[in-house]
Amino acid sequence: MSLIDTLKKHPLVIVLLMLLSISCLAIASAAPIMTSIAHPGRMWIMQLAYYIVGGVMILLIFRSGMETIYKHIKPIYWIFMALLLGLAVDHFVYTRTMHHVVPGATYVNGSTCWYNLKVFSFQPSEFMKIIMVMYLAQMTKAFNENITVRTRDTDIQYVLEVLKISIPPALLVFLENDTGVIMIMMCACFFILISSGMNGRWFIILFAAVGIIVVLMSLLFLYHNEIFTKIISGHRLDRIYGWLDPEGTTANQGMQLWFSMISYGTASWFGHGFGATVMAFPEAHTDFIFAIIATDFGFIGAIITIATICLFDIVLLRIGLRSENERDKHFTMGILGCLLFQQVWNIGMILGLLPITGITLPLISYGGSSLLSYLLALGIFVDMDYHNKISNYNTHM
Repeated sequence: MSLIDTLKKHPLVIVLLMLLSISCLAIASAAPIMTSIAHPGRMWIMQLAYYIVGGVMILLIFRSGMETIYKHIKPIYWIFMALLLGLAVDHFVYTRTMHHVVPGATYVNGSTCWYNLKVFSFQPSEFMKIIMVMYLAQMTKAFNENITVRTRDTDIQYVLEVLKISIPPALLVFLENDTGVIMIMMCACFFILISSGMNGRWFIILFAAVGIIVVLMSLLFLYHNEIFTKIISGHRLDRIYGWLDPEGTTANQGMQLWFSMISYGTASWFGHGFGATVMAFPEAHTDFIFAIIATDFGFIGAIITIATICLFDIVLLRIGLRSENERDKHFTMGILGCLLFQQVWNIGMILGLLPITGITLPLISYGGSSLLSYLLALGIFVDMDYHNKISNYNTHM
């Protein structure tokens, strides 16, 4: 069987292996500038281990079937709500007393988002975004089955149901001081709203509202900076200044972006080579992994990475659109909302087009919780693809 035939038969597995290869190669190449980590050369091995654990998880989901998870999605949702609540409470107490009150809660870079389990760190918000998408997909299907005609009242009722599921976890994540995951959650909700069948006028109103807010905030920043700094302050304000003037703020908030831009800006077509050290910058294996790819493997390496990411998204969309189950379509839209937002924002912030917000590049950046959460979602897609093929086979019998 040729590679093209294999890709046609198992596209998701093949593209996932391509992402695994890019991820491990990039993390290994970043090792020389990861000076704050004890054994940077082992990080790619850890990433491979996470992928293997995720592969086992995909097989378990495939064996048990996605219906098993959907059947228990409400209690799973509330278990993770309790975990998020613990971190939010600990963040509130720790930032005022410098003492942890929740076992395992960890304060890092101004946020309390992780439980340190000694063997590994666990970030509940990463899994919650997938659980929330599943819960919303199931709710959306049930809601649509119970109405006959879409009206303004039913649309408002549906939005309220979406808010009841999405706002509580988003609020708790906000209290942990993790803005990035909130934006990912909201983008997932937006994509599910699009797939729900709501009247398109609501989205015009939403875009207009967002546009007005952006314009007002920009005007405040330019002409009434004292008001702007009251609305946005502290670490978030530093990131905005670091984004707008990375060269002028290299002593602090702009250092990471400016040094990475110097590194990949001199990489040319094929880069400086594996493990090259042009300028050292923090978070090279996580938030700035795309900068490592562009620096060490040049424009060609960056384009191959982007092409692989696009192919991955297309494969997921194709699987979702082929499903005859409405819930699967909503789930697909929600996960694509998460992925597209992270992919566009991460690459955009590396290129200096968007502010630095700590958003990683899915399935490529180092990180156990983020990687495993998306592999959990891919387990659903593998099961979905299997049912699609059975349905297609029965149709042609």
